[in-house]
Amino acid sequence: MIYQFKLKIKLLKRIFTSLINGKYFLFGLKPNTIALWTEETSLSLPIFDSPLKEGKLQNLRIAIANLNGRVLNPGRIFSFWHEIGNPTLQKGYQEGRVIRNGEVGAEIAGGLCQLSGIIYYLALELGLTIIERYPHSRDLYTEKTRFTPLGTDASVVFPTKDLRIQNSFPFPLLMEWDLTDTNLTFRIKTAKPLRRQKLYFQQTNKNGYSNVLVYRESEKNDKPILCSSDDYLL
Repeated sequence: MIYQFKLKIKLLKRIFTSLINGKYFLFGLKPNTIALWTEETSLSLPIFDSPLKEGKLQNLRIAIANLNGRVLNPGRIFSFWHEIGNPTLQKGYQEGRVIRNGEVGAEIAGGLCQLSGIIYYLALELGLTIIERYPHSRDLYTEKTRFTPLGTDASVVFPTKDLRIQNSFPFPLLMEWDLTDTNLTFRIKTAKPLRRQKLYFQQTNKNGYSNVLVYRESEKNDKPILCSSDDYLL
């Protein structure tokens, strides 16, 4: 009971803050009412064998069902938790692997970070406006087991750590996902072409941490744009 009360307080604080800054009224994907989508940009990531993989797959299926085939209109903000809600056992979520405070563990709805990560990664490449995003606290992977470059992950913890992305284009974006036992694919469909921009990474290891700078190429000049600077416990 105490945990649920604290969770509700945290959620109310988040909602109140969003109301104050005006962003709350911009949240929300909409049903697809457009018949013709002529352009498509996609990103596919592998799902590797790991402890609690079946729970992760189940969690991804439930979350994707809340998002698939919906539209982010111009100026609107995609909020991961606004769309999915509290991921509870009662909704069918299972235990999956998580990283909390640099430690690996298991929690209900673990594994959803691969879904938030693929959204963030493609949003970065397309130049969408990142309103809110958090890195993981630790780098668990080798180059063989890493499914995205270090620095393109997006940790989500209900309700305190959200992924929020604003559609900065003057046209709507249709979001679609495909999920198999070994692969997750994210597609953004539009009525006009989108330009995918190259990302650059700069990594420095020091004092048990790895600092990763992520840059995106600029359309206006030759100087890349700094997107993020994250520290990961090694």
